Amino acid sequence: GARPVGTDGSDHWHRESVAWQYKFSSLNKSRLRTDLTIHIVLSLLMIVRVLPGLTSLLGVGPISSLRKWNFPPPRPWEYAWIVCIVAVVLGWRSMAKNESKLLKQYVVGSVVFGILPVISGFIDQSDDLYAYLNEKKYSGQFFGYPAVLVFYLFLFIAIQVHAFGVYFSYQLLKSWKPREKKAQ
Repeated sequence: GARPVGTDGSDHWHRESVAWQYKFSSLNKSRLRTDLTIHIVLSLLMIVRVLPGLTSLLGVGPISSLRKWNFPPPRPWEYAWIVCIVAVVLGWRSMAKNESKLLKQYVVGSVVFGILPVISGFIDQSDDLYAYLNEKKYSGQFFGYPAVLVFYLFLFIAIQVHAFGVYFSYQLLKSWKPREKKAQ
């Protein structure tokens, strides 16, 4: 439209704009949703990977279509990592109404059931990685690749997903915190 008479447009900083915390909240909610979506995909892959071990642990025979894949037996850190899906649900639900309490529970769950099992996985797989790198020995395969390399690929992706999730959550918690009024 036409420019109002008496202004050259240089007074733009005096006009109303969206407060930084709302812009910041919207941006980090989008980032956290993307992060949680990637986490859900990783969780589905891990559930498929652990399913044969879970069925035998529960006393149910392995599903015939999973039996032919011949996965190495699941490690304890993998079972612990799957529990982190509960934290993902809390994180997702927290964003609808800016619920700080749920987001804090997501952060705690992500650290306890996400980051700690991943670190445990790095430690657990270190001997296998050392044997593979020095002697080209490996104990199992995933689709023709050494299992230790697939595990480490998963662990590197998972640690990044968790680190970004915790970072975006921290940023959201900062933007959701009520502003303090200046003392007069």
